[in-house]
Amino acid sequence: MSHIATILLLGSGELGREFVISAKRLGARVIACDSYDNAPAMQLADGREVFSMLDGDALRAAAEKHRPDLIVPEIEAIRTEVLADLEAEGFTIVPSARAAQLTMNRDAIRDLAAGELGLTTSRYGYAESFAEAEEVAARIGYPLVMKPVMSSSGKGQSKVDGPEALEAAWQYAVANMRGDRARVICEQFIAFDYEITLLTVRHKNGISFCPPIGHRQDR
Repeated sequence: MSHIATILLLGSGELGREFVISAKRLGARVIACDSYDNAPAMQLADGREVFSMLDGDALRAAAEKHRPDLIVPEIEAIRTEVLADLEAEGFTIVPSARAAQLTMNRDAIRDLAAGELGLTTSRYGYAESFAEAEEVAARIGYPLVMKPVMSSSGKGQSKVDGPEALEAAWQYAVANMRGDRARVICEQFIAFDYEITLLTVRHKNGISFCPPIGHRQDR
């Protein structure tokens, strides 16, 4: 059977499973990868590889073994610098290696927004130790929100109302961060009324924006 494309899927959870279903309907061959065997997406994929996405050598080996037409990152904890190297060598990363590097690291996306683009953001700072977290908190003030620079599903995030709660928030963030960087972002708490999600789709004809989705904050 011929396939329209071979896809290397990095991350094989429930979202990955939904991706495999859609990709196979379109005629693609999918190799599902994750750190544990028999992950949800693997159960439907054409092949599987079991390794940590933070193992750069294993990630490169999987790409070179299968020579996929597309590499699709699905989880946050990935050695993104290897994706950048693979892209430079001719592999196609979806949507791009730079997009993966930025969106999977809160410090990278904040530096882009506040530094390179000059957008207005909440006051913030980074910390790699509790002592640094105390210094940042003293500078930006309370209440603040502490988050690991790499995590998923809100894990490791805390609202800190005062200095007496800072150490517990630091311990919670470190215990729940993904990847191998013990780094957090502390940012000013903003009591906003609503937020907007704007889904963006990159395709062969350009970029499309879905209608914005509003989320009201009830307090």
